[in-house]
Amino acid sequence: MDTPNVLLVVLDSVRAKNTSLHGHGNETTPFLERFADGAEVYEQARAPSIHSVSSHASIFTGHHVPEHNVTKHESELDPTSTIWHELAADHGYETGIFTPNVVVGVSSNLIDPFDTVDGPRQDPGHRYFEGGISPSDVEGHQTKREYLERCLDSDAPLKSIVNGLYFQYYDGSDADVDESATAYIDSFLEWTDARSGPWAACLNLMDAHYPYEPDAAFDRWGGNELQAVHDGLPAPPSREIATEGSWWKLRAIESLYDGCIRQLDAAMEHLVSALRERGALDDTLLVVTSDHGEGFGERSLLTPGVRVADHSWGVHEAQTHVPLVVRHPDGGDGTVEDRLASLTRFPDVVRSELAGERGTFAVDDRAVAMTYRLEQPERVLPSACPDRESYGGPWRAVYRQDGEHVRKDADHGPDARAEIVENAQVSYPRDEADTALLDRIYDGFEDAGVRGSPADDASLDDDVERQLEELGYLR
Repeated sequence: MDTPNVLLVVLDSVRAKNTSLHGHGNETTPFLERFADGAEVYEQARAPSIHSVSSHASIFTGHHVPEHNVTKHESELDPTSTIWHELAADHGYETGIFTPNVVVGVSSNLIDPFDTVDGPRQDPGHRYFEGGISPSDVEGHQTKREYLERCLDSDAPLKSIVNGLYFQYYDGSDADVDESATAYIDSFLEWTDARSGPWAACLNLMDAHYPYEPDAAFDRWGGNELQAVHDGLPAPPSREIATEGSWWKLRAIESLYDGCIRQLDAAMEHLVSALRERGALDDTLLVVTSDHGEGFGERSLLTPGVRVADHSWGVHEAQTHVPLVVRHPDGGDGTVEDRLASLTRFPDVVRSELAGERGTFAVDDRAVAMTYRLEQPERVLPSACPDRESYGGPWRAVYRQDGEHVRKDADHGPDARAEIVENAQVSYPRDEADTALLDRIYDGFEDAGVRGSPADDASLDDDVERQLEELGYLR
């Protein structure tokens, strides 16, 4: 068809290694394995960064991180530089994004290119009484004493004090708010039902993002004891774990993470079945992937003594090697692509589809992944954290095809190593990294001029900061 629908599904924080689609021992993705029989599976797909804002900016524009420089939660991207704007302005598409992701939907402006936005639904500035003030009404930081003084000076001091307590101890649960993948998929499906022309949409689903809280039906490898370990961790957990060295806790709750992936897999089955029933599946370019992976205490091959936690720092394969399943309109024959692939190819794959051709995420030359995290480890990590400066960024990687496998050259400050990656489960180090290649590639990047304002030092409201911390982000 001349104007196929476009659907990008981002399974936030899902790493390839923990999908049974890519050989994981726990059967986390049985549906995606069946679905792959009529689609394309990329065995060596890489995310452009290890956190949502940078990766989404790259996926939306096709630019690498050093080109778009959208690297902080509050960074902004020029909406006209995205494939979504191009589809709407040049091809008459209606666009929508559906996500509970605070980074995508609140702190950054990544939702700006879309006509329709659903989420996040939970109000980060929850208050018990509308008639009183709330801590979320104040920009910047305030002490408890300062807030109490404001309460006493307000028109409703008692209600304001209750709002402060409610804000502090509210655990994010709300029976009336459903932030699950299925809820956003249903909203997306209702939106497609109301469209009369071609549509293009992004679903960013957070079921596998920290905190790892799978529904009981999908918690096949966790259980009460591991849930207790999980619930005993502070938010964000990476700060305490890196300081205390209690890495076993992170490894233990990986089983809960597997249950979250299984939950997302069931949501994907619901999505695909609904599109098929509507007769829309064969008219849609469907891309299922992740913006980054997740670390559970794996040792850095670059810097001795550093382990990776969630997606707070590093450029480990656990964080950059992601699943990628693509179904073109009218389906496919179960192709397995072993070549190196990059998510930055998404805009070009869409353009190829519009031209009546089948584009590919495979790259002929190289893929890159990088992050500046942590930018200020001395501020973010406590002084008790051993060698906290070693967690600081930037972390850089260049990937190339090396026969049947992928070679990764990476550096972090003075440390550099090479690695051979056979698949999502097997990789091994090489001592000699091509540092000249790394410098040449990264020195060759030019600013694409797509980063907008505000300035890097723009602040977020306290309520947004709180939600980011609850999601495990170091701020």
